[in-house]
Amino acid sequence: MPLLGEQEQQIVRDRLGNLTRDVEIVLFTDTSTIVAPGKEPCMYCKETQQLLEEIEPLSEKVHLVVYDLATPEGKAKAEEMRVEDPPTIILREKGTDAVNVRYRGIPAGYEFASLLEDIEMIGRDGHGLPDDVVNELNALPSEVTVQVFVTPTCPYCPQAVRTIHRFAYASPKIMGEMVEAQEFPALSQKYNISGVPDAIINGGVQRVLGAQPVSAFLEAIKKAVAATA
Repeated sequence: MPLLGEQEQQIVRDRLGNLTRDVEIVLFTDTSTIVAPGKEPCMYCKETQQLLEEIEPLSEKVHLVVYDLATPEGKAKAEEMRVEDPPTIILREKGTDAVNVRYRGIPAGYEFASLLEDIEMIGRDGHGLPDDVVNELNALPSEVTVQVFVTPTCPYCPQAVRTIHRFAYASPKIMGEMVEAQEFPALSQKYNISGVPDAIINGGVQRVLGAQPVSAFLEAIKKAVAATA
């Protein structure tokens, strides 16, 4: 059964119909059903792959590549691209080796809008950030990891995800990742996630609660770097 109905397919087709750059969607899934200590079967790998497979044919500029962590090739690619858990989605311009605009978990509910906007950003619109913000990001002395914890029913989460993904697309100094909090409860417990969106910077050195403006995220990132310098 399709995840996207005819109406949803047409909306996606219209939105992605005038992309000017080719967008590569790299999905890391896991078809293994083996349960071991510290490893559970992937909760939404099948649905995530189905969703992306339904999106790909709706635009000639969208290209899906799938790696399976149950295979040696998939494991090697995951290590190369710094992927820890399935399902993980990496968005980038086709032909580049960027790995810093990513989703850990299925982009469902309100986060489906984030996915479409990210494809539009990479395939047509660009990040849209002011030059001074981009300059500050590029001037950071080291890479900064920002994980935005979300739930599919949170209407404010996409704004935070989009801000961090704009940062990541604008600068290789930012690793920006959406994390679906309910899919990864151990990670959520590690950072004491009690509300979303909650952006965890450099493993908790700083955090930004709520859908804050660009300036708030930039300031928190700079503080995180200063704290670990």
